[in-house]
Amino acid sequence: MKGTRASPHAPQTDVWSALSFEQRHSVMTFTVLPNMARTWQTFKKTTYPEMTCRTCHGKDAETARYQMPNPTLPPIDALHPPVGPVAQFMIAKVVPDMIDLVETTPEHFNCNSCHPKPLKE
Repeated sequence: MKGTRASPHAPQTDVWSALSFEQRHSVMTFTVLPNMARTWQTFKKTTYPEMTCRTCHGKDAETARYQMPNPTLPPIDALHPPVGPVAQFMIAKVVPDMIDLVETTPEHFNCNSCHPKPLKE
């Protein structure tokens, strides 16, 4: 994604894709959720973290087996991402942190890993 950078210690290989559903679920539950909840808590300046699995995966997360991208999130053109403080936070903090947390590479994780691509008109 344009503007995305992984941290200097990001893996050189995509570990995430090789994980089983159970292994991914464990990483999401015990690594991603607590870290991203605190990240968003700091950004939103809330007293407590307000994130659950459904925040990113949607209200039917379990039924959909946590499939991503989540069609209920707003579509994003990763080559022309939106502007504004939330978009900049996502590009500068969330995407690089997710790359690190799930041990993948920037080639395997970008805006459209979570957000659907826009429909072509």
